[in-house]
Amino acid sequence: MLDAVVPAFAPHPFISLAAPRRIRSLAAYKSTLPALEAALGIKLPTGPKRVGHQGAEILWNGPRQWLVMGELDLPAEHAAVTEQTDGLCLLTLSGPYAVEILKKVLRIDIARFAADEVAITTAAHISVRVWREGENFILACFRSFGEALHHALMQASETLTGRG
Repeated sequence: MLDAVVPAFAPHPFISLAAPRRIRSLAAYKSTLPALEAALGIKLPTGPKRVGHQGAEILWNGPRQWLVMGELDLPAEHAAVTEQTDGLCLLTLSGPYAVEILKKVLRIDIARFAADEVAITTAAHISVRVWREGENFILACFRSFGEALHHALMQASETLTGRG
């Protein structure tokens, strides 16, 4: 876990690597959702939302599928659990230009994006998960696309910030 080489990105006031965190995918076996929720002690989101539970974050990732970020015991008898930490790159967008930068690369109406909302979409032709943490936006993509996503965000920021 966290052994992967993390790309070095040029410093930018609004675009940065997100803090490292453990990430696992959770896929409920058929007809086990009630037992899975009982074992976890939480109602899992059934739509594009993010919830916090016992210091972890749980993001909807499709029907009966979630991304779990943080250290939460996951019951393997009710769901397939797969380590994803080394396979994903998480970028944070913050500051006054975050929404305007994202409008240039995302295919969703990010200006209306509510807190704890999750979207599975594309950014500059790259598959991403995007969610809001307070005033910040987090984009997750496969690690091998991290540099390309960072480059697209940097280019999108040029006309707004004078930096690229």
